[in-house]
Amino acid sequence: MPVYLISFIFIFLLIAGYRNTSGLSNDLYYYELEYQNFLAGSLSNYEIGYKTLMAIGGMITDDFYLFRSIVIFLSLLLMLVSIKKYSPSPHYVIALFSTYLVILSAEQFRYFIAFSLFVVSLNILLFSDYKFKKIFSMFVLGLATSIHFSFIIYFVVIVLFSERTERTIKEKVLAVITFFFCIVIFINNNTIPGLEILISEIDDSKIQIYLNQKTEFGFLILFLLHGVSLFLSGWAVKLSQETADEKTLRKIKLVHQINILSVLFFPLFMVQITFYRLIRNFLILNYMLFSGISISKKIKLNKRVSFLVLAWTSVICWLYFDLVFKTPMQALLIPFFTENHYLNFKIT
Repeated sequence: MPVYLISFIFIFLLIAGYRNTSGLSNDLYYYELEYQNFLAGSLSNYEIGYKTLMAIGGMITDDFYLFRSIVIFLSLLLMLVSIKKYSPSPHYVIALFSTYLVILSAEQFRYFIAFSLFVVSLNILLFSDYKFKKIFSMFVLGLATSIHFSFIIYFVVIVLFSERTERTIKEKVLAVITFFFCIVIFINNNTIPGLEILISEIDDSKIQIYLNQKTEFGFLILFLLHGVSLFLSGWAVKLSQETADEKTLRKIKLVHQINILSVLFFPLFMVQITFYRLIRNFLILNYMLFSGISISKKIKLNKRVSFLVLAWTSVICWLYFDLVFKTPMQALLIPFFTENHYLNFKIT
């Protein structure tokens, strides 16, 4: 428990204390401006859930960074309690989270709140014993969507999710359709047929910007990164078939099923690389799966080591893709390590 508490405090300080004066990323600046304008009576274009949080925050403080710290504290607590409850080795999950996702969590305030709720929703769906867990999971996902609308797409995953752990004809059909759709999009110059008509009917400027942008071949990197996650979860199933108890094996198979279902997002990567977040959010599930393999004494040591080396390699590859290849290091990665208000350091 002391180690867990120390981890929580340190991660909180890293996320809540993060500042960014690089000028290459203005997320925190705009969130602060939005908060001040909202408290002054201006209308906000953000989702109802986030506006509600700002309204509650305004009753406590007009200091955006204090408001942000309180919300981060509660969101992080919610997420880590859920991980502690359902993960075979929460310390291992925290270590993996702190290697990569913690940096994005510090930068993307509103997204991190929704992500925390999303983690709780997934854990309820896959690992809880609640009688109406699918409905409960959808409710929590609805809260996440009320903070950041992009999370609405995960309702598709929950609807398609099945308690059955054996491969079904449904998954095979979905895989074939997705593969065929990817070919059509590629032939159509990385554009979804009929997308122009859809864009013209959408009023939301942010969605229009996303759908109007095109990617070249960056989607191949995402295919590869998620392909590694698929391989690792499939390998975990194989390693656990003869060593794990039935309940543990079932959980591993359910995580593997989620990885398979998330292949449905592949066509979106071909249109706009920003949609990579849709599979990035599932990484926390894979970390929980990895943690189970890491502590299993029934799996031979050499196999465990090989599995964990590949798992950690995938985490480093994600970090490199996201914070070096896709985003200039000066924009997010370097400020995370050089600017922190609570830890009282700013390296120039």
